Amino acid sequence: MRTKFTAFILCLICFYKPSELLAQQAWFKLDTLTGVSVGGVKMTNPWGGGLNASQFLKMHLNNDADEDLVVYDRTNSKVTTFLAGPDPLNPGKKTFIHAPYYETLFPQVDNWMILADYNGDGLKDLFASTSLGILVYQQVKTGNVWSWKKVRDVLYTKGFSGNINMQVSGTDIPAITDVDDDGDLDLLTFDFTGTYIELHQNLSMEKFGVRDSLGTQASPVFQRNGDCWGNFHKGDAEDFVVGVNCEVVTDPSARTAAPTHILHAGNSIMLHDLNGDGTKDLLAGHISNDHISFLPNSAKGIIANFTGYTNTYPAIDPITLHIFPAGFYEDVDFDGVKDLLIAPSLPASDANMTDFKSSGWYYHNEGTSDKPVFKLVRKNFLQDQMIDVGENAVPSFFDIDGDGDLDMLVGTGGNPVSGGFKGSLWYLKNNGTATEPNFSLESQDYLELLSKLSVYNIKPQWADFNGDGVADLGFAATASSSLKLEYRYIPNKGANGAAVQLNLAEAVTIALPSELQIGDSPYFYDADEDGDLDLLIGKTQGNIYYYTNTGTNKQYTFKLETDAFAGVDINFAGRFSQVAVADFDLDGKPDLATVDHTGTIRVFNNADWGKWTDRASAIISVNGKAGDMYLGNYLSLAVADLNGDKKPDVAIGTNAGGLRLLTNILPVSVTGVEPGNAGEVKVFPNPSVDFFKVYASKAGTFDVLTAGGVRMLGNRGIRANETQQISTAQWPAGLYLVEFKTGNSRVVRKVVVGD
Repeated sequence: MRTKFTAFILCLICFYKPSELLAQQAWFKLDTLTGVSVGGVKMTNPWGGGLNASQFLKMHLNNDADEDLVVYDRTNSKVTTFLAGPDPLNPGKKTFIHAPYYETLFPQVDNWMILADYNGDGLKDLFASTSLGILVYQQVKTGNVWSWKKVRDVLYTKGFSGNINMQVSGTDIPAITDVDDDGDLDLLTFDFTGTYIELHQNLSMEKFGVRDSLGTQASPVFQRNGDCWGNFHKGDAEDFVVGVNCEVVTDPSARTAAPTHILHAGNSIMLHDLNGDGTKDLLAGHISNDHISFLPNSAKGIIANFTGYTNTYPAIDPITLHIFPAGFYEDVDFDGVKDLLIAPSLPASDANMTDFKSSGWYYHNEGTSDKPVFKLVRKNFLQDQMIDVGENAVPSFFDIDGDGDLDMLVGTGGNPVSGGFKGSLWYLKNNGTATEPNFSLESQDYLELLSKLSVYNIKPQWADFNGDGVADLGFAATASSSLKLEYRYIPNKGANGAAVQLNLAEAVTIALPSELQIGDSPYFYDADEDGDLDLLIGKTQGNIYYYTNTGTNKQYTFKLETDAFAGVDINFAGRFSQVAVADFDLDGKPDLATVDHTGTIRVFNNADWGKWTDRASAIISVNGKAGDMYLGNYLSLAVADLNGDKKPDVAIGTNAGGLRLLTNILPVSVTGVEPGNAGEVKVFPNPSVDFFKVYASKAGTFDVLTAGGVRMLGNRGIRANETQQISTAQWPAGLYLVEFKTGNSRVVRKVVVGD
């Protein structure tokens, strides 16, 4: 069925060889400046990407006097960096400003990381989790430039049965600190039973008189001291058993036998004097506990003695998370006194009971660093200054209010609410313009999905699902009742260019192919240009399914064309792929963008549909050069021209519930001016019915493509001053592009075909 196509698009003119230009060119740069407000107050870091299970650390990222903030998120193995500096919203005060460049300097690590200066050069070094235990990166600085140098793939310790690699469970967070105040860094970790703390004493000062040794396998500087440490062990539930003789000694070589314990769980350790008596006290988190435990220490030095505990800490507004709280101690309000930060130490939401939208507890310290008085300030530290929907944010863009600019709709993975774990749609209205967006949060439950549906992992997409010429709102979601992937679209009763009119009660269900599963990501696109929407599926296994719709927009019937579209087959590294289609390089052909578990965005381009040979991945500007940037895992993406330059920009949704905004910076001009050496090119009549004609004053070739980049006619020769007639009787109505090439020049003309 033909419909009139009224959209307008400017001609595209380029004078470059795409493969040569794009091989060395960054496609996108990170946007940290586009404004987002909540309740009339502008966010400081709206595009920070969200946070879930944060580990709060500090180091100098730039060269000013203030230490900056590094946050490692356990759920996506992602570092987010913030510079300390003047608060742009509060003159005279300081705050932390998202600075994504520094994230690219950090190595990829899993589970946990700790920043501590092991060699006394004033630069914090990086200790991180590895399957073998602990690896170490030394911070190296040349002038004002710093970098990481891996100095140990694993640390070794002298155990009870010889020299072994120092094991730390991936579920734990150890403490790397100077326990005995001799200048070198010791290590405390729960043993693999999860019951006792092990002390691995650093004997660098005792052996060499310097603190910069990490030892080797043959000659470790760490040595296990005692059966346990602190004269206690973990009990059942949230209790501890004190009065245990750990047999820690001044000379650790005295011990030769190891105890036997029970199964390991998960623990976090934070060691600091928290009551002003000069001894190092313990804040311990456990994977089965929703409170954090405070154990006061009654002994100084290497032989600690914990004689009691409380699970009500602090006494006022005590810590209560769903599960596994971990403590961090850093000055985050610039008063020179360390504050208490708490976050869940989880790789994922446990039983969907963790509210990752509010998972960073910040206690301001009104006392001193060694005798603190904690006051709870907020439970969403940093999260309140960025878009953070909880987890698994999925963006989409459309002019929802009909004012001529693009608004944003964000699907959420879900949050624990009344009635269970449910997802919703966040609506961010664009109060700016089509060239300078400025968003404000209007609703966290657009269309009231929370009360009207019981679904989660909502993935919205705007497309003309019913073929009436107006974009509708579609969304995939997992049904709580059936635990199956479902797809619905809500018909838009508004006119093109007007505010949308959506009624959830009128939602239509599209039957997805039976082989789809939870975690798959549907994306609708009319790939064969037959007037109805076909289907791409980013699979949990990493491959991409491509289905053509052999039915209509009224009755979808999907035919599987390939289970490895564009050559993307099953692969573990690229699991949980998601896709979007747009002409990113502006060559008149549709390209494919993907994100997946590798944490990077890729663009497939420079060929006809599905035959792409170029797969660009180092396409984000990093300090002025094209490079890779790790964006996290379980990513999503949406494409839109957010600044009116006719180039597709990208929003990346993250597992941490936030967004990253990428602006297209390819040096491709979008203009209606014809190049002087292409000669005269005419396409007429325009609009046309059944046929149009092409005239060229110079010899060359021309292609005819749909507005979506699908080729209808390819590489057709035309002589100088010749006119050719093109039959369109069987073509769908719409906008088409006639691309004429002669020598190194190219010009594109538009023509509308329809009744």
